[in-house]
Amino acid sequence: MTVQALNLQLPPNLYQQLLEVAEASRQSLTEIVLQSIRVGLPPALTFVPERFRDDLIHLYQLSDPLLWQITGQDLTETKAEQYEELLAKNQREGLTEQEQATLDVLRDEADLLMLRRSYGYALLKWRGHRIPTLQELQTP
Repeated sequence: MTVQALNLQLPPNLYQQLLEVAEASRQSLTEIVLQSIRVGLPPALTFVPERFRDDLIHLYQLSDPLLWQITGQDLTETKAEQYEELLAKNQREGLTEQEQATLDVLRDEADLLMLRRSYGYALLKWRGHRIPTLQELQTP
């Protein structure tokens, strides 16, 4: 693994805070800085299916209000009902070729929405926003 050097100008208060954490934890300043960067960055897209990556990369360019809007998106009620019906029918009796194609399209759309929502939340957290808890999201 090649290590890259980075010359970084830090505000005095941030540098002091890093030093304090390094001393208190008995770790090097470099280890503390690296850990802070690892924890602070949004999740890597390495394990996201290739067909969804460009869409998620595009989220970096969006404003916070647009990201909040994305985190609230869901399948339309009609599509959600159709998706549930096709899943149930598939378990009961199987699907026709056309129904399977429709289910595949709806599954991709649902997967993309879920990925966009979760990555949108990760970016908002990275930008310093408080993210609602799961309980808060489930409360109407």
